[in-house]
Amino acid sequence: MSDEARDQAGAALVVLRQRVDQHFDEALERSPTQMQCREGCARCCYQRFGVFEVEAHRVRTALARLGRHDPERRRRVRQQADDPAAAHRCALLVDDRCSIYDERPLICRTHGLPTLVREPGRPGTVQGCPLNFTTATPPGRSVLDLGAVTSPLSVMATMWDGTGARVELAALARADDPLDEA
Repeated sequence: MSDEARDQAGAALVVLRQRVDQHFDEALERSPTQMQCREGCARCCYQRFGVFEVEAHRVRTALARLGRHDPERRRRVRQQADDPAAAHRCALLVDDRCSIYDERPLICRTHGLPTLVREPGRPGTVQGCPLNFTTATPPGRSVLDLGAVTSPLSVMATMWDGTGARVELAALARADDPLDEA
């Protein structure tokens, strides 16, 4: 794709991330006792998944920055990407903390929120972390319509590389860092 399309997709991604972060912050403010999401909670991180290349670019840059500023942590991220004992958690998680928290992908930013998931031909269902909203129903304004994130993200992904290809976070974790982007 053209540099202009990539620039537009990258700028749109920043805006979408800001909106999701704002939604999360407002949901937490509305229901502080019902949401257990706090620094050090990594319950949502105990899985492996992939991201679109538009987000992978930012992850690569963050990992390269991590390598310069905290080479030991970067080494641990790379090492655990292929460690069978760590196969059940995100490769970017070290000591139950995200190694690239400020640049974490959208899927990570939405975890913890009650989300409305729609499947064709079925009514939408609200899903979320089992630690959250255990004694109350989430306020409607706190529920994130997942389609409002995934639809524009899919468009950005196609703008980025023309295919919307996905990359496993573990593959990014084990890869050599780019020399010219950090």
